[in-house]
Amino acid sequence: MTDIRIKKANNLCNKEGPIIRSSMLRAAGFCGKDTDELIRLGHLQRLRRGYYISSVKLNNTDTYTILSAMVPDAVISLFSAAQYHDLSSIIPQKIDITLPAHKRVPVLPDDFQLKIHKAIPHIYEVGIQTVKKNGVSLKIYDRERTVCDFFRMRLQIGKDCAFEVLKNYMSGKRHLQKLSEYAKLLQINGVLYPYLEVLVA
Repeated sequence: MTDIRIKKANNLCNKEGPIIRSSMLRAAGFCGKDTDELIRLGHLQRLRRGYYISSVKLNNTDTYTILSAMVPDAVISLFSAAQYHDLSSIIPQKIDITLPAHKRVPVLPDDFQLKIHKAIPHIYEVGIQTVKKNGVSLKIYDRERTVCDFFRMRLQIGKDCAFEVLKNYMSGKRHLQKLSEYAKLLQINGVLYPYLEVLVA
């Protein structure tokens, strides 16, 4: 492969990257053999079938950026959302994401530390917001949805964790009407209210 072709591939990564798809490479005139050659020469790395990243940018690209490009339906949830919103002191070992129940779990790089949850569509959609992280748009559940999720999963993750998240929520920015609406939608209002009354009293 000529230096001109390599430079063209690098320019494509700089313009469209950090992650590019095989369709982008084909549109730029690179066939499958060209892609394999770019990988062999160390200019590209394959994240999974059809997804590639510039080797130069790989070490400077965080997991969230890769996740956003490869799993656009992923919503940051539970402990990862709680950490983002400063609702929990626990630092998650894996990134919690929620996907629609009908979505197939994608094949991701081996070193991806993800914990994948599924939710039926009308539950999945509640409380999604979009935030910017390192210039990349990410879907994440808002503060109220995060509180509700901790109470929905209190038996798995611990009631103490759920109460800590609620306590931190109440001591910061809060929207109790929205929290109440979410609790009803997610059918945990009967569980959440006794804890809420303790903190409001």
